[in-house]
Amino acid sequence: MADKRAIAQLDRLSLPGVDKIIAEIRNRICGRVQVEEEWWCISLSLDEFKAFEARFEAEGNHCWPKYDYFPDVAKFVLRMAGDLHENAIKGYETQIIRQLFTIEQGNDKVATHFTQGIRAKGSIKVESKDGGVHRPDGSWMHKDATELGVILEVSHSQERQDLPFLADFYNLGSNGLTQMVIGLDLEYRKNKGKEARVIVWRPKQTKKKGKTTLETKKTFEGIFRNTDGSLANGKRNLRIWLKDFGKLDCPGIQKVQGAITISFTQLYKMVQDGEAMEQTRKRRRGSDEVLVGRNKELFGIAEEKVEK
Repeated sequence: MADKRAIAQLDRLSLPGVDKIIAEIRNRICGRVQVEEEWWCISLSLDEFKAFEARFEAEGNHCWPKYDYFPDVAKFVLRMAGDLHENAIKGYETQIIRQLFTIEQGNDKVATHFTQGIRAKGSIKVESKDGGVHRPDGSWMHKDATELGVILEVSHSQERQDLPFLADFYNLGSNGLTQMVIGLDLEYRKNKGKEARVIVWRPKQTKKKGKTTLETKKTFEGIFRNTDGSLANGKRNLRIWLKDFGKLDCPGIQKVQGAITISFTQLYKMVQDGEAMEQTRKRRRGSDEVLVGRNKELFGIAEEKVEK
């Protein structure tokens, strides 16, 4: 059921761009999805975004959709993850949790102790000094760390160009303490094939003329699903080192060994399962729409007979 107080308070904003966003959020609160895009973008100035966020955060409704803001291009993004998106995220989380548990039960006391301090932070809000706001699809960090260690972002077609910018945002915004940004790049548009790949970005320090510069570098990339939907590079693996979850100056972190390994076959299965769930949902929705239409038709016939 819709939160009437939230809707009433949202109505107080009267900025054009903000009004459009508020209208879409209101529809989603009520269960009416007017916009089909999973990443819905709209131009919004920094002042407008601040006005929106002041109202948004005042409500404290954690069930609202996630949003991101890119101040350098004045772009606001409202996210609505579908089954494919959510299944990929849950699959990742499941693999990480299982393997962390296995490491905890192992004989390496240093790794066991360190692993016990790793926490899943989910879509925690991450802010930048220039006013940018992002909520990653998944994130993890050690309890003694000051910044997120490993971040996951899942992209669909239209937003894949944002992945490098997000990697910069997380890596540079944390002053290099975020060790790994993982991007799952999924193609699902008609007539574009079904290619899927995984990409990793890490912070890198370079010295030029006595000055140290921090930048983001792509360190890993691989296709795990071909354009025809078949498995690609099934023997390759994505590796997340345990020390990636902690900060560089975390006591004893250099002694921590071990890694979490996710195979391309596992990545492929996550995406395939997500697509199957999404197709099932669409078929059910289509059947419901046909049923509703048929019921309306029959109801109309019945009314006509009564009138006669």
